[in-house]
Amino acid sequence: MNDTATGTAGVSPAVPTVEPILDVSGVTLQYKTKEHLITATYRVDFQVFPSDRFVLLGPSGCGKSTLLKGVAGYMQPVEGAMKLKGREITEPGPDRVMVFQEFDQLLPWKTVKQNITFALMNGGKCSSKQEADDVAMEYISKVKLERFEDTYPHMLSGGMKQRVAIARGMAMEPDILLMDEPFAALDALTRRQMQEELLQLWDDTKFTVLFVTHSIEEAVIIGSRILILSPHPGQVKAELNAHQLGHSDVGDAEFAQLQEKIHAMIFADRVLEDETLPNV
Repeated sequence: MNDTATGTAGVSPAVPTVEPILDVSGVTLQYKTKEHLITATYRVDFQVFPSDRFVLLGPSGCGKSTLLKGVAGYMQPVEGAMKLKGREITEPGPDRVMVFQEFDQLLPWKTVKQNITFALMNGGKCSSKQEADDVAMEYISKVKLERFEDTYPHMLSGGMKQRVAIARGMAMEPDILLMDEPFAALDALTRRQMQEELLQLWDDTKFTVLFVTHSIEEAVIIGSRILILSPHPGQVKAELNAHQLGHSDVGDAEFAQLQEKIHAMIFADRVLEDETLPNV
């Protein structure tokens, strides 16, 4: 071998690195009740990269919604740090938009379009009413509510209200969209439809989303990456790259096996047998 050959052709190009949008490092979150100091999460680590559909999955009380509030800037860690694009999160900001589970997150005295334009103008995204109207209608069209832009929230179904909330969040074009069990209160058919529409929106725009759910099935369908949290206090059990499974795969053997694997990780508090038993 010629050890003196150092020309450009013999040098492997550097692999480009993608910086995370969100970096959560060693985060412990606590909150007080009248009688107790509750540790919701304990030294949680994860990173969310551009265009991730990153799911926080775990049982009730594991701190997944508390983590989302921390990322939103509503809570400060007692240990560790949360950084968005390298800057520590210390307060809420328009670079993070939250979509909640509740249907009453819209302003009831404003129409569908006005709910979106209000956020655009007050969040500094648009400088004129015409610009805000144009952006609002673009996202109203994306969530298939073109005929309802002048409708008030009380005239909408639960699924339609969630579409408006998602359109409002996406219209702000945040660095990361935060979704706290947004479909949990919907009936099964509407929930499935909303999951499909969210995935179609992602296909169209490749936005980055941090999605909280306690449904294993929903996590597998929605997530490109899934962070599994232990029961209270929430600690990281595992992080999985999802298998690109969707509604059409529900009931298949691969889907069922992944569900069972995740269930064991969450509830059994042990390493799966198929990963620990020696080959015989």
